[in-house]
Amino acid sequence: MARYAVAGRTPGVTNTLDLVAYQLWNPHASISLFVREIHHFKSAATADNLKIVRTTTSGTPGSTVTPLINNHFGKRYAHISVALLYLAVFSVQPTLAGPEMFRIALPAAIGAGIIWVFPEPIEIPAGTGLGVAVPEAGAELAITAADVSFVWDE
Repeated sequence: MARYAVAGRTPGVTNTLDLVAYQLWNPHASISLFVREIHHFKSAATADNLKIVRTTTSGTPGSTVTPLINNHFGKRYAHISVALLYLAVFSVQPTLAGPEMFRIALPAAIGAGIIWVFPEPIEIPAGTGLGVAVPEAGAELAITAADVSFVWDE
């Protein structure tokens, strides 16, 4: 398997339940992605909560990062899946599938964050995604601006 990484900055989302802040989308018809890590580091000093959840539709993102051959760890292979990192406020939200897989609360400090490292990768089947969303509604629970990354194999 080949390993890839992609990163970007999300401006964050409001405190609405299930609002997706960003996601790694797999548009391929038959190839799965295997997510090894998700990085999330805040660039604003407000408290927020995050959850990782599967998505079954891509939604309409405010911006997209398209990984290239430079995103391969050895810079040898372009990714076959044509995976995309969707960022910014979605004008049409992705459809969430099932309950949250992971959840965390982050303190109100610039640079606070997490690197989720999965001992067994999370498979993203063809035509689905893995998103980070707001787990609850509430004034203090919006997802603020952050630098985010996904590391995956395919």
